[in-house]
Amino acid sequence: MQRTRRLAFTLLELIVVVLIVSLVGFLVFSEAVKQQKKVEVLDAKTLPSTFRKTFQGQGDVELFCIKKCEECYVVQNGKISPYDGGIQFGKDVEIYKLDSDDNFVQIEELGRVKDKKICLRYHLYANGSTTKMVISNNLGIYYLPSFFGKAVKVESMEEAKELWINSDYDLHDSGSFF
Repeated sequence: MQRTRRLAFTLLELIVVVLIVSLVGFLVFSEAVKQQKKVEVLDAKTLPSTFRKTFQGQGDVELFCIKKCEECYVVQNGKISPYDGGIQFGKDVEIYKLDSDDNFVQIEELGRVKDKKICLRYHLYANGSTTKMVISNNLGIYYLPSFFGKAVKVESMEEAKELWINSDYDLHDSGSFF
């Protein structure tokens, strides 16, 4: 008796191979989606970098927080959606801006949403610049620059004022954003 050589896969072998490839593909792509959707915790020091990293290139995006900065929302293209990541702005959040006489003024009223007082409002503009402010809470004082710098924890409001007044912004540093 002469044996014939097999030149093709059986249907069962093909099904097994397709299932294995599908399973591997599912595991790889599901992990990639998890990594892409992973949103970091927002706090006063990481707010500019995290917000810019998450929403850069998506046009004007605004973050506002209510309920003593324990609940935050993102406004993008006219739609309001809850912020997906964690929020740790601390207690007793106060927002300050420098007035024309170089004195800090606490911003008492940032608006209201559904009769809830907004305690923090932060804007990321299409060009990558952000709202300039000083955030004070029970954890410290933080200077948030308006352009492309990182937030800095400072020891006093005077130190924050120095950073605010002396902040340099060099246009050639951010040419790729315009």
